[in-house]
Amino acid sequence: MKFLKFFGLATGLLWCVVLRADLVALQEAIEAHDIKVMVYSSGDGYVLARSCATCPFTRLDIDSKTAVTVDGIPVEISKSIEKHWSGGIVIYDIKTNNVVRLKL
Repeated sequence: MKFLKFFGLATGLLWCVVLRADLVALQEAIEAHDIKVMVYSSGDGYVLARSCATCPFTRLDIDSKTAVTVDGIPVEISKSIEKHWSGGIVIYDIKTNNVVRLKL
């Protein structure tokens, strides 16, 4: 009976190794120390974000699909959010560098 349990466990582990799937990251997040938001027009602009005071800024695009929240309240992308923010979270698409969600 012990042999059957061991054999079942070994077979299961082998299948886990053989059939494993690679994880593919679709989005990345920056827990930002500084965020600069620039808005050209409604739903169009970019974000400069950096993780620390001495880190370089990363430029990411804002489009009409970007969800923006300020203090937990959803807001529209307009000139009213264009300023230097002292922190927040930027979630963006790795392939396109478009901001998916911006929490200020």
